[in-house]
Amino acid sequence: MPNLEPFLAQWRPTMSAAHHMTPEMLDELERHIRDRVAQLVGSGFSEADACQRAAAELGNPETIAAEFRKLDPGPWLPVRIMTASGVALALAVAILVLVRPFTGPGAGMLLAVHVFAITLGYGTALLLGVLGACFVIQRARAGFSSRRLASLTRATFAFATIATVCTVVGTVLAMFWAHREWGRFWDWDPKEIGAFCVVVWMSGFLIAHWFRWVTARGLLVASLIGSNVVFLGWFAPEFPQGLQAYGFPNTAWLLLAALILNCLLTILGLAPAGCLRSRKV
Repeated sequence: MPNLEPFLAQWRPTMSAAHHMTPEMLDELERHIRDRVAQLVGSGFSEADACQRAAAELGNPETIAAEFRKLDPGPWLPVRIMTASGVALALAVAILVLVRPFTGPGAGMLLAVHVFAITLGYGTALLLGVLGACFVIQRARAGFSSRRLASLTRATFAFATIATVCTVVGTVLAMFWAHREWGRFWDWDPKEIGAFCVVVWMSGFLIAHWFRWVTARGLLVASLIGSNVVFLGWFAPEFPQGLQAYGFPNTAWLLLAALILNCLLTILGLAPAGCLRSRKV
């Protein structure tokens, strides 16, 4: 159909401007338009008129998005669990920061807020990775509807935003604290490099999410890679060099196991949906 493809090329950007209209929803609507145009052309309509009528039958973008929201199945159970875990993490870190003494009236407060922000940022990024692992495992057993994927897309954006903002704030505060205590903002310490890598990764993740360069499946699989970045930057074994010569000693094997598991889950996420579904002969 020579008129249908140019029409769809103009129709998709208009529809994508609607709030919460995901690529999966657009694909579902596009299939409907193609089927409806084929029916109308078979009934005697010209292709141009069939395209306009099929689009008019669907309605305007905001109305369609509202109808999709009515059919929204609600937050997925792992999303609820990760959200509750994130709130618990924030409360726990806040309590620990309040009860732990940080020396120095000004520098102590700066360091306390840094610890809270960076821990919440890294922790939220890891929770996003756990959500991605749940998605990959569930998808390997059964597929996801477009509405469920839309709900997951909104959840991943919220988690990624919190993780990115908190990590950026924590990193900037650490720079000012280091300048106050050691006379320099940045020394390319291993921990600083790790924070820089997390900020770059999460910022790229958010940009790809915002401009819809990646599908919901791609984002959730990518969150597993983001977990590896956080694992390496946060839980890496103790580094002997640098002013911030601290870390988590004796965690090399745990770190390696987590990296391998995430890599295996990433590969599973690239497999077709339902690849682990039991099939009766």
